[in-house]
Parts: sequence; C-alpha cells; structure tokens
Amino acid sequence: MDIMLVGGVSPMMRKLSLKLHKEGHKIYVLSGNRNPSNRYEYAFERYDFPYDSASIEEVFQSVNPDVTILLGAFDGNLSGENPRREALQYAAGLQNLLLSWSALEKGRLIYLSSAEVYGNSYQIPVTEAVRPLPRGIRPLMLFQGEESCRFYQEQLKKDVLILRLDRIHDVPRDRREAAFGICQSKCLDAFQKGAVSYRSNHKYGLTYMGDAVEIIYKLVACEKHRHGLYHISSGKPYSELQIADAIENHLGKELEKIDNTLEDQNAVILSNERIKGEFGFQIWCEPEETIEKTLRYMKQHSGRFLDRSNQGWNIWYRIYFKIMELFGALVPYIENLILFIPFFMLNNRATGSQYFSKIDFYLIYVLLFAVVHGQRQATFSGLLATAGYLFRQMYQKSGIEVVTDYNTYVWIAEIFIVGLVVGYMKDQLQFMKEESEQEVDFLSERVTDITDINDSNLRVKEGLITQVVNYDYSLGTVYDLVEQLEENDPAKILFHAITLIQKVMDCRDVSLYRINEEMYARLFGYTSAKAGSMGHTVYLLKKEPLYEAFSRQEVYLNRTMDPEYPMMAYCIYEEEQMEMMILLWSIPFERMTIDESNRLVVISKLIQKSVKRSATYLDFLRNERYQDESPALKAEAFEELFATYQEAGQKNLTEYILLQVVSAEAGMERAGVIIAEMLRTTDYIGYRNDGSLYILLTSTDRVGCGFVQRNLEKKGIRTVISKEMGL
Repeated sequence: MDIMLVGGVSPMMRKLSLKLHKEGHKIYVLSGNRNPSNRYEYAFERYDFPYDSASIEEVFQSVNPDVTILLGAFDGNLSGENPRREALQYAAGLQNLLLSWSALEKGRLIYLSSAEVYGNSYQIPVTEAVRPLPRGIRPLMLFQGEESCRFYQEQLKKDVLILRLDRIHDVPRDRREAAFGICQSKCLDAFQKGAVSYRSNHKYGLTYMGDAVEIIYKLVACEKHRHGLYHISSGKPYSELQIADAIENHLGKELEKIDNTLEDQNAVILSNERIKGEFGFQIWCEPEETIEKTLRYMKQHSGRFLDRSNQGWNIWYRIYFKIMELFGALVPYIENLILFIPFFMLNNRATGSQYFSKIDFYLIYVLLFAVVHGQRQATFSGLLATAGYLFRQMYQKSGIEVVTDYNTYVWIAEIFIVGLVVGYMKDQLQFMKEESEQEVDFLSERVTDITDINDSNLRVKEGLITQVVNYDYSLGTVYDLVEQLEENDPAKILFHAITLIQKVMDCRDVSLYRINEEMYARLFGYTSAKAGSMGHTVYLLKKEPLYEAFSRQEVYLNRTMDPEYPMMAYCIYEEEQMEMMILLWSIPFERMTIDESNRLVVISKLIQKSVKRSATYLDFLRNERYQDESPALKAEAFEELFATYQEAGQKNLTEYILLQVVSAEAGMERAGVIIAEMLRTTDYIGYRNDGSLYILLTSTDRVGCGFVQRNLEKKGIRTVISKEMGL
C-alpha cells in the first residue's frame, strides 16, 4: 500500500516508518516544515510543505495514498515552546489537510490523539463513551483535532479512525526525546541530578511504544472496523511512586526521592476493552523493563543526556565539562591571536604600497572583533593592534622616538575610542536582545500561569454551579425524603434510603452495611456489583482508614484513590455504638468536598431518625407482631417483611434466601427458639399464610444458605428452599 505519514520527526514517526517498511509498504512523508536537514528513514518520497500550504492538495493528488496517518499528539513539529501559536497554526493546517484528503474520495485516515484530552480524574479505566473535558491549550488542540476528524467520519461518512493513546514509554535517544514521556523524563532527572520527584496520587496508563505501533498497524491493514474511535492502552495503572521505585531499583546508586504529593488527584487510565475485543492487544514490554533499558542507555551515551548544568555523578565527566568550559572561554582570545597574524602581515605589506598605504588594517581588525564579540574582545584586539603598530614603527624609528611621537597617541586613541564604542554598542544590543527574550519568556510563563488559573477558576465555577444546583435540588427533595422515610418497617426505610442516597448524592454505586457489637459489618443492600465489592461481611477493625474516620465520627474521603475502599463513607451511630455505614463508590474526585460531605451527613441523620422511630413503633407493637412468646413473626408481619425484600430483590438492591421449615424433631414452637439462637441479627423467622414456619436469610447466596441448612439439620431441623425463590 501507499501510506502517507503526516508529521515532523519524532520517535513515533521513526517506529511507524520502520514497521511499515518491514511490512513492504511504500512510505511518503509530509513533514509540515521546510527544514530539509531532518532525516526521515525509509521514506520513498518526502514533501517539505507547511500544513496550511496551498500545495497540500497537489501533494495528496500526486501520492493518492491508501492510508493517511496524521501523527497529531506525536507530531515532532509541536515542540511546546509556544503552545498558543502552535495550536492556532496546527488547527488551520489540520483543516487544510482534511479538506485535501477528502477530495481524493479514497483511502482511510487515522488521527493519533492522546489521553491528555481528559482533563478530569477518573477512578476506573476510561472507555471511549466518556466525553473528554480538555484542560489547557495542547489538550484542547488535540480534542479539536478529534472533533474535526469526527465531522468527516459522521457527517461525510468517510473512513476516519481516531486513536487515543495512553502515556507512551520507550528508550529515548537524547535529552529532547526524554522530555516527552513521564518514565523517560524521570529517568533523565535521576541520571542528571540524582533526585526524582513524585506525586503518589498521580496515576497513568503506561503503554510501550512498540505495542502501540503494532496495534496501529493492525488498524492500517484491516479491511473493516466496527468503531471510529479506539483507545490504545495497556490498561494498567502506574503511579509516579511506582516509577520512582523502579528507577531506584535499576539506577545502581542512591537516589533521592522527593514527595511532592498534594491534594489534587490525577488518574487517567484508558480502557482497552474495545480494541482488545476486536483486534487483540498484547503487552511485550512493561515500564520496569523500559526504565532499566533507558538507564543503561543513558550510562552508555552520557554525552547525549548530560550538559554543563547537569554533569552527572562521575568525576571524569565533571573534569571534562570544566575543561570544555575553560576552553569555551578561551576560544575568542585564541581566535583573536590567530587573526592578528594575517592583519599584522597585511599592515606591514600595505605600509610601503602606493595604493593600500592609506588603509588602516588594524582599525578594521579591531572593528571586526568589536562587532562580533563586543567590548571585551575589542579591548584585547586594541592592545594587540597597538603592540603591532609600535613594533612596525620601530623598523624606521627608535623606541624613544615612537613613544614620544604625538601621532602614536592620536592613533591609539582613535583605535580604542572607535573599538570600545562599537564594542559597547554591540554589548548593549546583545543585552537588549537577551532582556527582550527574557521578557518574552516571562510573559509566556505568565500567559501559561493565567491559563492555568483560568482553568482552575472554571473548575471552581463548575463546582459552585454543581453545589448551587444540588443545594436547590436537595431543598426541593427534603419533603420527598421525609415522606419516603415515613415507613413503619426499618427494612423498607433502609431500602428506600439506598435509592434516595443514590439519587440525591448523584452516585450510581451505593451500599449500606449494618454493624454489630463485635464490629462485623453485614451487607444490607447495594445498587451494583461494584457497590458490594467489599463483600457480604466486613470486619471493620481490619479496614483501618474507615475505622479511624468512623471513630472520629467524620466522613471518610478516599483521597489516595485506593480501589479497595469507597470514595466516600459515613457511619451512623446509635448511643455511642456504630450501627450502620453508608458507602459511596463512584463519587468523582472533584466532588469530594465539604459540601458533599455535609449532604451525606444530613441524609444519614434523617435515615437514623426514621429507623429509630420505626424501631420504637415496632417495639411498641411487639405483642401484635410476634407469635406469643416465640421469636417468630406472625403471618401478617412476616408476609409484609418478605414482600419488602421481594421488591428490593427485583430492583437488584439485595440478595436473600427464603427457607421453609419442613420438619423439626423438637416441634415447631421449640424449633423457632433454636433457629433464632443460630441466626444472625439481620435474619428473620416467621409464619406465612400457609401456616408453615419460614426463615428469611438476608444478604445470603446459595453457598451461605447451604451452610445454614447443614447446621440446622444437626439440630434436627430440616429445611428446603421455598419455591417462590425460583432457584
């Protein structure tokens, strides 16, 4: 196939070119700049035109490629030195590229984007269905590129593929390449300075470049594809602390690790389920291997990664850089001495010449160094010129005559005045240039800072808008909350409470546990598999972060993004005893605020009041609900309770098993007492309308049910699973 690669020189360009060349494809390169010095290996033909050039359409018509790959996020022309200007130029150039390509009415276009487009933090791998919220100039530029490609994909029905790549790791060739990857840049810091900083709450999905190139090639070569957007990622999260630890293990020297962890959470790991399911995805190289290879390569090619400001730890390199620094300072003086010789000879030859005797070669010599090197070299060249002039005058006069000659001092004054003035002007111009460059750099940094501040203000504004909306919403639903919690059965109240928490807190994954005196929390209800991921029974003392927050009667906030724990949790107390805990698993990090915590506390207090009122009411009606002195509920009360669990089960809020007591050696009345002693406080026994004794095992599956049945049989009580369970 004829394949057009659009982008500047970069590691991704080299890897793609090599892969396509090995597979026997003909490669054409549109470099995007007019710099012919850049080498593109394996390119059959290259075109050095800017992306917004009018000649781009002719280039596409000439090549007529089967596949066009826009490097996008991996374009070597996007150096990041002036991101705002680059973004404007790239946006205009991309439109020109897309228009020129679409005119062919042929081929496939692939646009390489990046995980940078996701500005928020995510607890789970991000799927293609999640719409990006870019923060910053470069992420916004990449996302706008995606949107432009999506227009041709959806509106014009073109064969366009958008590929979002996670953070790439690979062995860099030099300092410049090392700056564009999280693993590479931290390896460079460790190698140069012996120190690396990390933020333990920043996590990335790291993908080997070779793995990414392999899957890109599958999309280049495939005949058809199901989707227009794919995420290319290993799907594995790596924290900056893990990267720092891996560097320390392979560096072979003591490493200073600087903890820069702040409260700002950042976790973006792309999900690879879509592309894995359709094309397969295999990991050939882990980040630890790349870190080891990178550090070994840096040691073997130290000159490519060290400079005067970072001379490494080797004493020989420090001596080398000191010598080079000294030599660099002496070069202008050596140059001055060397060039003095031809000017001295020219002046000697011109003295006796009829045509050149009026030319002052020493003045030209001093002016030359004043213009090129400034006042310091002008002074040195003036001294050499004076020495040469005096030496030449002594050919015809004595030393006393030369020294006492008025013209000698006039000539010396002329040389130094002209040379020093020109040198001073050169120095001032150089100073003004450097000052203007520093001012531009300062203003550029200020623009970047202002952009960051603006992004931060937007996030604060969005948070405040959310708070206002939620506040208004909560006021509007207080009456509903109270009404729905006005039930006479605590089970009904708690099931309603789970749904209300899900709605008011805008959290999909909610679970509620009941806690006994031994600090065992038993799952009462949950809204999803993730919400129940902590298990049916939890020993709270082993969950130290939760227990510590609950002991202080505070809302637990999972600021470390530990997947084992919920994002937010609160414990409801009853007379200094932990009674229930509410776990929220899918609250975004930016919503883990005081406002949200207070909202959860208020809802929990409402639930507590309703449950307490209901328990008091039921205790008052105990004689009407229970069968004489037996712990078994009467038929009417048990039927009502069972109906509550049936309704909750249909809504996937809980699991339960209903057992029917078939026979009991000690009799049914005595059996009720035996069963009550064996069951948990969250299980129930009672009669139904058919007159039989039943056991309701809450938050129990078949395995737990079998265990209970075997224990009951040992006591002479035989049970069967009720037909209503449909098991």
